[in-house]
Amino acid sequence: MSLHRLTALALAAFLISHLAHHLAGLIAGPALHLALSAPFRAFWRQPIVEVLLLTAFAVQITTGLRLLWRGRAWRWRGLRRWQALSGVTLAGFLCIHVGAVQAARVTGTDTNLHFAAAGMQSGLWALFFAPYYTAAVTALGLHTGIALRRRTGQHWAFPLLTAAGLALGIGLVLLMAGLIHDYTVPQEWRAAFG
Repeated sequence: MSLHRLTALALAAFLISHLAHHLAGLIAGPALHLALSAPFRAFWRQPIVEVLLLTAFAVQITTGLRLLWRGRAWRWRGLRRWQALSGVTLAGFLCIHVGAVQAARVTGTDTNLHFAAAGMQSGLWALFFAPYYTAAVTALGLHTGIALRRRTGQHWAFPLLTAAGLALGIGLVLLMAGLIHDYTVPQEWRAAFG
């Protein structure tokens, strides 16, 4: 089994838990999201767990970009090209997202839902964050769907997971913008955006 696939399997537990409380917040509102994320964050932020998680993300990005370069993805066609493009999207998102979370934690900023949603409720910043979050969650569904299709031969995985990623991405953007539930990010989080 390749290192890229092995770290993807290891990251699946984190990603499922992370997206599960996002989905719960989408359905029931920001209060439930914040309540559900607390125990998950307590676990994922244990020093040894966090080091392993960040290492797995770094390995995933590095091996993914190496696979991309080795395969010269610009020559690929069809689903291989989509898998490469979604992988690049995920690598870019993870570098920005994990970097922003780590930087905020150094300054003592709580990186909960308010942190993620602050940009969506700070004027023109939403023009960056809406496609940023939508593209990332869609790319995750697309990348996973293609990988499952290639490994299992099940053709349903690609369209189903891509559509689910797109729907969840759009839903999360609407949640963070306060357009689904009555939700306003407290000023202390929005202050970073001016």
